[in-house]
Amino acid sequence: MVFDVLLISVTIIALSIASFSDIKRREVPDWLSYGLIFVALGLRTIFSFQLGWTILLNGIIGFIFCLGFAYLFYYTGQWGGGDSKLLMAMGAIIGISYPFQSSSLNLLWFFLALLFLGAIYGVVWMFFTALKRRKIFWPQFVKALRNYNKMHLLLGIITIIFIAATFWKSFLWPLIAFPLGLFYLFLFVAVVEESCFFKMVSVTDLTEGDWLARSVVADKKIVLKKKTLTESDLEVLENLRKTGKVRKVLLKEGIPFIPSFLLAYLLLTFGKPLIMFVLEKSFF
Repeated sequence: MVFDVLLISVTIIALSIASFSDIKRREVPDWLSYGLIFVALGLRTIFSFQLGWTILLNGIIGFIFCLGFAYLFYYTGQWGGGDSKLLMAMGAIIGISYPFQSSSLNLLWFFLALLFLGAIYGVVWMFFTALKRRKIFWPQFVKALRNYNKMHLLLGIITIIFIAATFWKSFLWPLIAFPLGLFYLFLFVAVVEESCFFKMVSVTDLTEGDWLARSVVADKKIVLKKKTLTESDLEVLENLRKTGKVRKVLLKEGIPFIPSFLLAYLLLTFGKPLIMFVLEKSFF
């Protein structure tokens, strides 16, 4: 279908550009996010004359649904502005089919894939960040390990118990590495965040969506609490800079999350046919 080909092509191109921008500059241009929303709804409007008005309604329902989640994630400080706006665009692109049917759950599958692939992508990104800044990361990681000697002993005992249990219940063998693996993973993530993701940034270099890691104090009063910076927050900080009260702030750099959108969309679009093809070749 021409509509599907156009929408998929535009989305992949836009998400690729957004991913590149997020990795390089830690931001996604507003024109790209809003443009993707207008293109998605525009294509749905044009093709609704041929395919029926429900194709436009599907996009509107998906957009409204993601609009609510975008506001929730943004104002609770979980996501930045770029991530939230792009989520609204994905709602308009994927849509929610009406009348409701199995394809109505595509947006849900996308969101679950986004969380799952985002977690894997985040750990991989942290690994390469730790490797790149190993002179800073490794001493702090060793220090953190020494602070959990009793925890190592406890987890070691639990691991031995799981090993012994596999002699009676063989299906328990995947759990052998679970206690220690999960502990080291959480410890690794915590140390990487603490040692590699915090930096002092000049007020002039701040952008909307940056994560303020420490409250800003001026004249012995808290002017801004640690949060995701909004446009109004940037104005407050700029006024403080002009008066010489604040020059730099501590930011949490974070992981460029937009590539997860691209990976999740590719999985949603091409993953199912690929999985079915592999299954058919393997068992039939």
